This record gives sequence, structure tokens and C-alpha cells, in this order.
Amino acid sequence: MSEQGPARGQRRARRPKTSSGARKREQILDASVQVFGTGGSAAVTHRAVAEAAQVPLGSTTYYFADRDDLLLQTMAHAREAEAKRLAGIVEALDGPLSVGQAVDVLTEMFFDKTVADPLYDLALFEMFMEATRQAALRPVTRDWSAMIAALVDRVLPASDPALPRDQVVQIVACLIDGLMLEAVSNAELEVADLSARLRVVVARLCTAEPGSRWAAENRGHRS
Repeated sequence: MSEQGPARGQRRARRPKTSSGARKREQILDASVQVFGTGGSAAVTHRAVAEAAQVPLGSTTYYFADRDDLLLQTMAHAREAEAKRLAGIVEALDGPLSVGQAVDVLTEMFFDKTVADPLYDLALFEMFMEATRQAALRPVTRDWSAMIAALVDRVLPASDPALPRDQVVQIVACLIDGLMLEAVSNAELEVADLSARLRVVVARLCTAEPGSRWAAENRGHRS
């Protein structure tokens, strides 16, 4: 993953000291996500990102010590942006949801953006592929999976008490990942198609409606 250069191993990346510096660094990271999402990790170089961000090459080498640093911070930037967006949707919810409402929320969280603007999702998929080759990234991907599971758990209604709640959540989260990957790789499924497929599984695993005896008895599974 390394891009050799004279500065490698000799210095740390500089952090922005001003608001304009922070904006430029974010501009570079946004461009790097675009390069990452369209060309994969191999495409992420200081030169390619500088061209995409329309900044001098020196700007990328100023803020990012080497290619490894740029790549890791690009992944972190994609994670932080998506985590903030997803948490904002979930935090706005009020009370337990029905199966239909839960599917609508999960569609807004994952499928609407995947179809309209898949670059951040592609960057995150690339992050998981990198983790298959670099064990050092696995704590990052595990943290991401745990965060997604916690959000999905908050959205799903009470599930079948015969099934462990964590398994239900993981099944739904993995299905969402698979459907997102199918959508961005084959470009055949529209949002409505993705939502309909998700609804089939959620309806089988979470049949309780808000206010029902089953829902009341299984609220503890949502903690």
C-alpha cells in the first residue's frame, strides 16, 4: 500500500491550524473518496487526489505524510461522514416502528444514497476489501460493522423471540450490504426493488407491530 517518497518515515502529516486549512484538507479528502470509490485503493496517490481536488501536489503532501496516511485518512473520512449521516436519521426517530416503517427508514439510510451517489459506499466496500489483505485494518472494519448493527437494531421492530436478536440484526445488516453491492455493481436494481427485497426478510424476522403483546414483551431485545 506504500508510495515511496523522500518524506516517508521522516515526518508526520501536518494538521490544519486554521479554518481555511481544515477546509482544504476536507476538500482533499472528499476528492480522495471520489478517487477511491471510482478506482479502488490502487488509484489513491498524492498526484491523482491533487488533480481530483484541483489543488497543487504540495497540498496533499503537506497534510498527508505518505500514501498510506492518505489512504487511511480517506477511509476514516468516509466512515465519519457516513456515520454522522446515518446517526442523524436514527436519532430523529420517535418510538418503536412497524415493519413497514422500519423498512422505509432503512431504505432512507442505505438504499436512497447508494443509488443516487454511491461513491462513499464504494469507498467503504473498498475499505473492507483492504481489510482482507491488511490485518491492521480489521479493528476499523469491526468497529464499523458494530456501529451499523447498533443502528439497525434501533430501527428494527421486535423480532421473533425464538431467534437471537443479534443474529436477526446481523442477517438484516448483511442483507443490506449485499443489496447495496448488487445495486452499485450491476446497476439493475432501483430503490423500490431493493426496498421490496429487504421488506420480505424483515417481515419474516420481525412480525410484531408497535403496541402488540409480542412487541411489548420483546422491547428488552432492543437494548
